[in-house]
Amino acid sequence: MTIINAKLMYYMYLLDANILRHFGEGHPTLRLHLEKIPWSNIALPSVVVAEVLQGRSSFALKAPPPKAPLAHSLLLQTFKLLNTFNVALFDEKCSDALIRLRKKHKGHKRYANMMIAAIAITGNHIVVTRNQRHFMKYLLKNQLANWIDEKPK
Repeated sequence: MTIINAKLMYYMYLLDANILRHFGEGHPTLRLHLEKIPWSNIALPSVVVAEVLQGRSSFALKAPPPKAPLAHSLLLQTFKLLNTFNVALFDEKCSDALIRLRKKHKGHKRYANMMIAAIAITGNHIVVTRNQRHFMKYLLKNQLANWIDEKPK
């Protein structure tokens, strides 16, 4: 896993958690998009890493005995998968962007999505998600991509 600052010289494609799930399943349209982009331009926001690890860790810690071996195996598989990606770190500049977003969009409850948007805004990155409506309030249209339902051009 390579940790990178959100603000880079070039833009990155930041994969949302729903895209990561499709990646693990080998989704064919997603694969076509990924073949066109250098791996160095693909990253997971640190927010997504936290969300995914939180879910897997919770399952591993709360699984009943018959399901615990599977839960721990999935946790390890997930950790290995996450280690194959660059990670765009939520840093101080992202924090400043998040403060501005929260002032502008009071009452919105999708805090993790706002954090991902702040990373994208700070680095002028593109968020790849199947849930574009969750980000439309925060990002410009050219900062959103759906690599599941839209075929590559």
